[in-house]
Amino acid sequence: MEFYMWYWILFGLIIFLIIMQVVVASRFKKTLVHYSSVPNKSNKTGAEIAREILAKNGISNVTVIKAGKEGVDHYDPRKNHIMLSPSIYDSSSIAAASVAAHEVGHAIQWGKRELGIRFRDTLAQPIGIISNIGSVMMNIGFTLLIFGLIFGSNSSYGTFVFWILVPGVVVYGATALFQLVTLPIEYNASYKAKKQLQTMGFITTEDERIATKKVLNAAALTYVMALITTLAVFALYLLKLLAIIGSRR
Repeated sequence: MEFYMWYWILFGLIIFLIIMQVVVASRFKKTLVHYSSVPNKSNKTGAEIAREILAKNGISNVTVIKAGKEGVDHYDPRKNHIMLSPSIYDSSSIAAASVAAHEVGHAIQWGKRELGIRFRDTLAQPIGIISNIGSVMMNIGFTLLIFGLIFGSNSSYGTFVFWILVPGVVVYGATALFQLVTLPIEYNASYKAKKQLQTMGFITTEDERIATKKVLNAAALTYVMALITTLAVFALYLLKLLAIIGSRR
């Protein structure tokens, strides 16, 4: 009885968190759109700001390039480039300055060989492989389970445990670990962004500082919600697995 109570509490929490993720993502998008129409006082584009911050920090091996589509802003340490969406690359808005400076923040982290970002990138490949294998196993498991239920196979219970619960615990556990490591890195990149924008004179007024903070905080909150949701799903899979193991003893 106690298990089912916690199971449904977690299930309800996950539904709530998924809804909140949508709300937070929508809020970030609205914040970005709003401040995309507010020019920064320096009148410099995201690309110009990114290049100047890189130069100021002695980073000469990173190029700033324009992406072919929106929503793909990132720093790639393997290719040594910062890719900015067209609306960030060409715009001289508060939003463009904030996003561009944030991505440069990651380049600065790599330039200083900070432990957090090196640890995250070391985890990225193995966690990606684990997640891909686990996801395939879960898809196979759900297919086998459906066939078992339709055709009355008595192996569906074992299928559920081996092909769905165990991979689910591994996949969501690995994903939660990666997101947990990522979170302070993202906040640190935003801190660096705000500091660089202010000290280099791209952001000068109190209104601009508040606007920049709103853009970066709204972006960071999407990472927070993703982590909390993943942890809740991980807990649900783990609870079910432990309950089954306990009942088989």
